[in-house]
Amino acid sequence: MSNNRFAFALTLMFPLTLLGCGDPVMEEITPPPPPPPEEMKPMEPMPRCELPYDVRAIDKVSTGAFNLLSSPTDPLIHTAEIDATAGGSSKFSENPFIYVDLVGRKKVDITDVQAQKSKDWDIAFKRWQIKVNSGDSGPGYVLVGRVEAMTLDEVKSVPVVPYYADSYFDAKCKFLPDLIGGLSTALSDWYDYDGMGRPDPKKEVLILTRRDGMGRIKLRITAYYKGMAGGNYTIEWSDL
Repeated sequence: MSNNRFAFALTLMFPLTLLGCGDPVMEEITPPPPPPPEEMKPMEPMPRCELPYDVRAIDKVSTGAFNLLSSPTDPLIHTAEIDATAGGSSKFSENPFIYVDLVGRKKVDITDVQAQKSKDWDIAFKRWQIKVNSGDSGPGYVLVGRVEAMTLDEVKSVPVVPYYADSYFDAKCKFLPDLIGGLSTALSDWYDYDGMGRPDPKKEVLILTRRDGMGRIKLRITAYYKGMAGGNYTIEWSDL
């Protein structure tokens, strides 16, 4: 994703109140490691932007399962299967995201409404949509960079790449959707299409800043389907 409206200058980047409007559009930069939360200065509360009905925040906890698996080759690489089917293609607008704490390696049982103000999660999934805890999605300061790579082992040091926060409102609170009407997040283009026209994870490693300011996490999406059912993610990640 190269749209400049997703890029945030680190020198002006502070924890944001979710869905705040009027955020400045900055040129993309490569930030140094983020400061610990105690060094971040809070912003004044900003007016809340309203999400359209079909992508509204759902005030209930996801019933989707998060299954942590053991790596057969490297104990430092964590793998999880995540049920982000959200009731299927006909019911997903009535069900919430499933929220994941990558540091704690667990599901976080919070609602979409609570997630807007929570620093307890890193990344969340709902059908094809993926959001991270930053910008319009939350106050966690989780920025995303990307590296073309086939495996986590290929990324051995922090890459010099642009980092982005979630941003799906413009300065006037106009909602900016993705190509199929979902949230236009920093990871809206995590997939290509396979020969059957189905979403297929790109051959890339995602670099996420940690909420606690203690370095980076590298993450790879390896699957979106279980059988023919979409929304069943498999991810793997480790510290970087």
